[in-house]
Amino acid sequence: MKYLNSLRYRLLLFIGIPTALAAFYYGVWASDMYISEAHFSVRSPEGSNGSELLSFFGQAAGSTVTDAHVVQDFIRSADMLQSLEKRFGLRSHYQDPAADFISRLADDATAEDVLEYYRSVMGVSFDPTSGILSVRVRAYSPEMARDVTKAILDESEQLVNRLRDRALQDSLALARSELTVAEQRIVAARESLKQLRRKTDILSPEATAGSVQSLVTGLEAEVAKVRAQLAEARSYMREDSAQVVSLKARLTALERQVAAERGRLTGSGGRGLNEVVGDFERRTLEYEFAQKQYVSALTSLETARIRAESKSRYLVTFASPTLAEDSLYPRRLLYTALAFALFSLLYGITALVIAAIREHVGY
Repeated sequence: MKYLNSLRYRLLLFIGIPTALAAFYYGVWASDMYISEAHFSVRSPEGSNGSELLSFFGQAAGSTVTDAHVVQDFIRSADMLQSLEKRFGLRSHYQDPAADFISRLADDATAEDVLEYYRSVMGVSFDPTSGILSVRVRAYSPEMARDVTKAILDESEQLVNRLRDRALQDSLALARSELTVAEQRIVAARESLKQLRRKTDILSPEATAGSVQSLVTGLEAEVAKVRAQLAEARSYMREDSAQVVSLKARLTALERQVAAERGRLTGSGGRGLNEVVGDFERRTLEYEFAQKQYVSALTSLETARIRAESKSRYLVTFASPTLAEDSLYPRRLLYTALAFALFSLLYGITALVIAAIREHVGY
């Protein structure tokens, strides 16, 4: 009988009374808290068919999954808390004296305590299979819970927009820098070609060289003709005859002219047309290459713009923040039953440990 009384006493002391206190707290004292919930996802317009195929096999697109994890961490961050504090005064709301002191935020809570409390009343989860983010916010009023949830969605959308704009700006900045380099190169090549034309006073060196070569060819033919005439005249005339002297003078003049024209081509004693043609060819090639680079840079800029826009992210809300009609927290019966189960388990474990120790020491 003494053993039974002792057992009843222990059960009452370690299970009955704690469970009764838990039942009193959850059933009478605990303040009602309301839950607002929303579901959204980070989507991308690029490769919609591929994304649908991945979704069919139970996988979200890899790039959007990464962005979703960024959004998930941002929602739990101190920056998000600071933004919500400015808009709603969360600290004052969760320090409401009308709420029970166990569930409310302590009056002397530090910044770290506030962040920890915020993370306890705000839950965010991510399903990598569907790519859906779920947000649940608890507050002492349904309007506050809904407004905070809606603000979290707004801040998350702004973050996604910033990520999108940053990617777009980086991509376009690189393409624009390449276009600037190409523009500078084509301007320099055009100016170099213009200066060479001004310096040599030649518009088309190839045409000029061709005309000079044709002239040399004609002069050489004339030289050959005059030499033949001179040889014929010498066969029956004296060297000092007027015809021979005339032919010799004409031959000398033609040979000098041929030498002079050849000098223009080869540059003997100066810069020849062949060097000028070489300079023109090099600078013309540089100008043509600069043109191609410029066209390529323009194409790259447009391609980068299209690619950046196609890789943009946007936030899609599948379930808007709800306005609770009933208090769903705390779940009074469930938490009381859990408290009973917990105290019973602790009592059973403690009793077993004590019994084992007594048996071991022979008590």
